[in-house]
This record gives sequence, C-alpha cells and structure tokens, in this order.
Amino acid sequence: MSGDKVLYYGPITYSPIWVLLGLLFLGFAIGIIVVILYVTRHKEIKTVSTLKISAPKIVNMNVLRDKYIKLINEAEERFKKRQIKASQCHQQISLLVRLFYCEALGFHADVMTLSDLKKSHHTPLIDLIESYYPDEFDTLEKGSVADSAERARKLVREM
Repeated sequence: MSGDKVLYYGPITYSPIWVLLGLLFLGFAIGIIVVILYVTRHKEIKTVSTLKISAPKIVNMNVLRDKYIKLINEAEERFKKRQIKASQCHQQISLLVRLFYCEALGFHADVMTLSDLKKSHHTPLIDLIESYYPDEFDTLEKGSVADSAERARKLVREM
C-alpha cells in the first residue's frame, strides 16, 4: 500500500444559508414553546384583598334624585298613554330604582335578582323590589302602576 494514493477529504463545508435557516427554525421552535407556556400559565386570581381601593365618588344627590324622579314619571306617563303594559312599567320602575341605588351608593344592583338583593343590607330597596315582583311577573295586569311609581319616588326622595 505504499504506492497507493490515499485520498483524504477535508470536512465538508455548508453554505451559510443553511446555518441561518437552522437558527431561524430553532428560534421559531423556541418562540412557539414560549407562546404555549405564556398562554397556559396560571394567572393570579383577583380577590377582594388584591383589588385596588378606589377613591370615593362624590355624587350630587339632588341632581340624581331629579333625574330618577323624571325617569319614573316618564315610565308612568308611557303606561298612561298605553304605550307599555302594567307589567312592563313595573319592570322599568324596578330597574330605575336599582339603577338609582347603583349610582347613589355604588351598590351594583341593576341586574340583581330579589334573592341576590336579600343577601345585601339595603332593606328599603329589598322591600320595594319585593313588592314589585308579583306585579312585574303577573300576566293578569293587576296592580297599581301609580302606587308603584309613588313608592319609587318616595324611596328616591328619602335617600
């Protein structure tokens, strides 16, 4: 073998484009893993103790009272003009009183059911909404809209 030529080949070099493509693929794979980990990580659950304390709002009660008394009067007038039924008027008045409480006290009662309201400490609102319930859901259209509106106006004035 002394006379045979042995061919030695050096290391094969790759084009730099393959290195860039490999690094790009590696970066893409790492990016997908990071996105998956970020999306599926457990987020902190907000509780009452972690909520920020908000500054109290100063509400001009006279303007608020006038606004809601006007809205209650409008609902009653729509009933008198036969634009809405008695049960719809009771529902509107009930919602208006809840919204008044929401704006006046910051107590979010605009969509609460009677059972939710009974868990709160707002007794005048609970009593008034409880008196509206039979009239709101009654299909026979009995119950006095004028009386309901007057009770709502009284609650708004006294608060």
